Amino acid sequence: MKELSIKWFGRWVLAGILITSVLHVKAQDVDFSQFFNNSTYYNPAYVGLTKGLKVRMNYRRQWTGLSGDFHAYDFSADVADRSLPGAGGIGIIATSNLQGLGSIKTSMVGLIPAVRIHINRFSVFQLGAMVSVVSRQVNWNNLVFSDQLDPRLGNIGPSSFPTPGSRPIIFPDFAVGGIYQMKINNVVGTFGFAVHHITQPDQSFLQDVSPLPREYVAHGDLVITLARHSGYYYRKREIKLNPGIFFKQQAAMQMLTFGANVYVSNVYFGFWYKDEVFSNRGFGTFVWLAGLEIPFGEDNRMKVMYSYDMNTLHNTNFTGPSHEISLIFELDNVRLINSRLHAIERKQMECSPF
Repeated sequence: MKELSIKWFGRWVLAGILITSVLHVKAQDVDFSQFFNNSTYYNPAYVGLTKGLKVRMNYRRQWTGLSGDFHAYDFSADVADRSLPGAGGIGIIATSNLQGLGSIKTSMVGLIPAVRIHINRFSVFQLGAMVSVVSRQVNWNNLVFSDQLDPRLGNIGPSSFPTPGSRPIIFPDFAVGGIYQMKINNVVGTFGFAVHHITQPDQSFLQDVSPLPREYVAHGDLVITLARHSGYYYRKREIKLNPGIFFKQQAAMQMLTFGANVYVSNVYFGFWYKDEVFSNRGFGTFVWLAGLEIPFGEDNRMKVMYSYDMNTLHNTNFTGPSHEISLIFELDNVRLINSRLHAIERKQMECSPF
């Protein structure tokens, strides 16, 4: 019984140390396995890259094997504009995530304008910027500190730690990104780079200064059309291959993801490998994806995708798998400005989304 109490006490102390440390460490941004379905979150230059209106909703539940699993939500919408010279599009984004049994909540809303530089008939360059407001809040009543714990009695009372109050901390945040896209015959290549948290805003809950580290993102992918049939009723016979690579670095964390998606007869499936390094420790994850495209006509469609993350290392299997769901609406004929003059649109390269 005494051994059990000591073991139980040790777990509570460890939990208290980990939770308390969150208040001081430099937090990392949320990562989605389906970064290609959450593109404006990682690179604001994706706004208006393809014509029409795009609405994306994403939900991720991470580390389901832990009692304090992680929940993340993301919504974004952007519309392209080709009627004005140099206009790429404009978009909005909103994210929210819960950590540590809901003790820490982070929310963000942002506005994303983008400009488009027409290089030639086969390539374009887009530059996007995101201006956002971030709110972070701690539910101090849910936290347990080490001075509240007793080896035999457990949680024995209130902590002497002076909590700073229930008000959230709010700060502005900025990001910028660029994308080069080219089209050669049946191959579309997209390559980009983005920097987030340019001003490294202070995110500390206490009097200490805790700047949010800059995040650097680099990515590239190809969409290779292997078979194509025009028309609404024959679109289901299309076959497309989408290999890609994604790299992210923020402070001591590095993540490299590579793999491919395949589109066949309105069905998506894919396989990716994610390699993460944090403070010289590596973690590997296999990601399986499956999805369905539901056309509402020749120019409108809905996509539903699900991905499953599985850890490859035995010492991280206790965290459990992660699940992610994406819902995307694409309306190709929606414009920011309904102009009858479409000469500018016809001169520019347009690529249909994967």
